[in-house]
Amino acid sequence: MHKLWIMRHGQAHSVAPSDELRPLTDEGCRQVSVNSKALADEVFTHVFVSPYLRAQQTWEILVKQGVRFQKCQTVSWITPDVSTQPALDQLLSLKGDSLNVLLVCHQTFAGRLTTHFCDGNTGGRHIETAAIVSINAEVFAGQCGMLQGILSSY
Repeated sequence: MHKLWIMRHGQAHSVAPSDELRPLTDEGCRQVSVNSKALADEVFTHVFVSPYLRAQQTWEILVKQGVRFQKCQTVSWITPDVSTQPALDQLLSLKGDSLNVLLVCHQTFAGRLTTHFCDGNTGGRHIETAAIVSINAEVFAGQCGMLQGILSSY
């Protein structure tokens, strides 16, 4: 059984030179720090992080909080407006038994990927800032995941 964790970045400032450069607020940093405790017992085989500043800052906080991992990669296929199919393709290509994967991404993507894995559609659901979605799956494919829970700081 594989585990997929989808974490939305913490609360970000609404004003910045571009969407890609929106930094976390102090509250966003606090949210991530608090929710990171849910990942304390995990060792991730793979971590994929959006290149956007707020996702990178979220990942930095997770690392400082002691999140353990084997491989980490910054990827553009988990940014806000990207289709979920490239993520499914990438996850399906991962080799190994009992993979434990963390994605640090954005609301629209996190919501769409969650419903794609669990319900087979990309309608999306709202994922709060710094929330962590936990999904178990025999295979990383649409409608093959079982939602284990959503940890939110709200």
